[in-house]
Amino acid sequence: MAIGTDAYGVPVSAWAVVPGLETIRASITAQRGGEEVRSMRASGIDRFDIVLRIPVAEVNIGDRMIDQDGKAYDILWAGDLEGRGRQINLFAQVGGLND
Repeated sequence: MAIGTDAYGVPVSAWAVVPGLETIRASITAQRGGEEVRSMRASGIDRFDIVLRIPVAEVNIGDRMIDQDGKAYDILWAGDLEGRGRQINLFAQVGGLND
């Protein structure tokens, strides 16, 4: 369920606090699929794909994002497919040893 759109018109599903930035909009989507995802969920770990549309960001592996409901996402991977920092793609998880 989207709560609005970003400056590019992309539906946004949550607000998140990104390390070093103010509160921004983020598209947070639960990962789907296979045996690994189901077994991780059974053990209390949920993985998410997150997209940020921002001019630039220093988001690193090990950082933690907090959404508008207070859920903490541990960043497992961060990448910029465009090479200009306008769309940051993150792979994150909730649960596990850090919670």
